[in-house]
Amino acid sequence: MADCKKSKKKKSWRRVYEQAIDYWQVLRYQKHPKHSSIYYNRLQLSVLCIYPNQEERRSPIRRIWHKFVLAQIVTFSSTLLCALPESSDNIVNLGQDLLWIIGTFYLIFKWHFLYFCADNVDEVIDEIDKCHRELKNERTANEIRAQQRNLFLVESTLGLGWHIGIAMFNILALSQPVWTKQKLPFHAVYPFEWHDPEKHPFAHVFVYVYQCFVLNYNMTCILYTDLLSSHIFTQLGCNLKIMCLELQGLSKLSRENEQLFRQELYRLVDFHQRIISLVDRVNKVFYAPMIMQMVAAFLLVSLSTFVSLVARHDPTVAARFVIFMILSFLHLSYWCFAGDMVTEQSQKVALAAYDVYNWSPHKPQIQRDVMFVMQRAQLPLSMAASPFPPFNLFSYMAILKQCYSILTVLLESLD
Repeated sequence: MADCKKSKKKKSWRRVYEQAIDYWQVLRYQKHPKHSSIYYNRLQLSVLCIYPNQEERRSPIRRIWHKFVLAQIVTFSSTLLCALPESSDNIVNLGQDLLWIIGTFYLIFKWHFLYFCADNVDEVIDEIDKCHRELKNERTANEIRAQQRNLFLVESTLGLGWHIGIAMFNILALSQPVWTKQKLPFHAVYPFEWHDPEKHPFAHVFVYVYQCFVLNYNMTCILYTDLLSSHIFTQLGCNLKIMCLELQGLSKLSRENEQLFRQELYRLVDFHQRIISLVDRVNKVFYAPMIMQMVAAFLLVSLSTFVSLVARHDPTVAARFVIFMILSFLHLSYWCFAGDMVTEQSQKVALAAYDVYNWSPHKPQIQRDVMFVMQRAQLPLSMAASPFPPFNLFSYMAILKQCYSILTVLLESLD
């Protein structure tokens, strides 16, 4: 019995680095990845006990931990809010506190989303991973597998880059008491002045350790949550690219074999409809997170840039906000580029279908079916939460322009 428990525990922790093992197999030996990257992100969230789907909620210990996770982040945000009045006379300190508060509310929102929608997210991940593992047509199998391998390597490499960036950010935040006048990593107020090292030295150490735990654990959780969310977009874009490759493969079929041509065309029509349904499903499931993502990114980029400019005469202070600004900017860029990939590839499906129309057998029924694919593909797919704009490069530039306009007004008002 003890050996069985040890084996399960070892298998559970193996899920943390299973993506790295698959990454090495793909990079070194050109093997096809066993699963998509979002499948591994879900495993990593599960190991961190932050993915409360139906299976996880069956465990009483997991349910208790889920309540604890929510309680610790709410408690942490409350201590930050209580400290906000103390910073009202200093715009730099006030800006820093507001940045942390916005970040904690973002964490709380994402945690509630996972708590109530994990089962719906499971359905999306399972369907996308099913598309990843499906056997492909021999005519285009090599190209499709290469496309999937490249995407897996890109997603995993970018994920590694985010790990490094978050680690550097955590070290910088936690070391603030060493190179600044702050007594804790985060400006917070606790009952009975536990945050004061002169009055309560032991309580101060406990608070410091608590803040270190909150930052490291929650930043790790939000990293995997956002990687999962944004990589769902890239996986959808990859499947649309595969749709284009499959349509191009139809031109290799003989016009004389109408039955095979029609069979392959109907298979691709069904695949296209699956992708469209998946996009609609993702937009519904991630409706609230996409709104929160756009609002939080706009606020974090604007506020961190503004405080960086205000504190520009003090390089030590400004450096903190510049790093925060860069991470917020890259975060927004990541989501917008992933969303733009879906829109761009969905438009290319229409061009690929047009080439098939020119090559297809001269049968009205077949040409009508190809025209149906062309007509449907002319309506570009997008990752959007109405009434907010979709995640694409146009929205990305619009947000940056709006941030610049607000910064200009704020800086002029200070002068």
